[in-house]
Amino acid sequence: MMAITQSVLLISMVVLHTWIAFSASAQVQLLSDDPLDIEMVFSQQPLDISTDSNNLVLNYILKTAPSFFRPPLLLAPGTRIDQLLQSNLPFCALNRIKTRQRAKQYLFSLPVHLYPSHRLYFLPLNINLAPFLNEQGQLTDLIALLQAHPRTTLLTEAQRSYGDYLDAQLARVDKTQLIRRPGGDSYKATITMFERGRVSFILTYPTTIQRYASKLTLTQVHSIEIANNPPFVLGHIACSDTPETRQFLKVVNAALLHLYQTARFYELHLRYLPESERDYFKLQLEQQITKAQLNNQEMYQER
Repeated sequence: MMAITQSVLLISMVVLHTWIAFSASAQVQLLSDDPLDIEMVFSQQPLDISTDSNNLVLNYILKTAPSFFRPPLLLAPGTRIDQLLQSNLPFCALNRIKTRQRAKQYLFSLPVHLYPSHRLYFLPLNINLAPFLNEQGQLTDLIALLQAHPRTTLLTEAQRSYGDYLDAQLARVDKTQLIRRPGGDSYKATITMFERGRVSFILTYPTTIQRYASKLTLTQVHSIEIANNPPFVLGHIACSDTPETRQFLKVVNAALLHLYQTARFYELHLRYLPESERDYFKLQLEQQITKAQLNNQEMYQER
């Protein structure tokens, strides 16, 4: 499986460089740093929140806009994607968190999906966590926890943003305790490292743990919410600023404004959550959609 993944990544990178060299005037090109997206995007099978929502939007556009050109999807490392999104070529990337810094560098669609936010995961450790938790059981100070236990390590994914709050926290972590996993297929690779006991803690999504962790790990793993961190993360399509990408985002946003009103948009989110969390999550989703619609109206009024 690893050999297949590496081969797919290598082939995609060769195609990517060829496309850049010979197609400066081409249509929009979609990018991802997750090899699984090559198989999953445009799939007809339910897979996960991000893939299902991307497919819902893209398939809706294909059905309602016959002249729409389906963008091909290629792989690239996270650092290369950031460079391409700041270029004058028509690139767009899936599943991007919108931070203040990124909003200055490239364009974003309306929210495509809402994810339960990152949590701190760990297998049983001989550590007293109580001094670092508030009354709600949330971690109040990630830095203090790691400093108090200097032999522990925290695994994160290189070239990924964890949102404004966590990015600022991670920038302050002692470099000897922070392990950043680079390369393709990073979601699966980080979970594998975590399961093998190579790190003490991992920051990741609940849905990622549910998807990639073994059954044994799922019965043993513990998690903590991060105080002051937004409980949910919005995923967007991010694009370089070109006439082609502006038109593409206009079409995507129109599709999203329609899909926000449909049951399918809510159902694809709720099917991956425990029954006990669905009402709260649905309320949060409704609030985020209302906010996105208001922001969209204000943006066009300013123009």
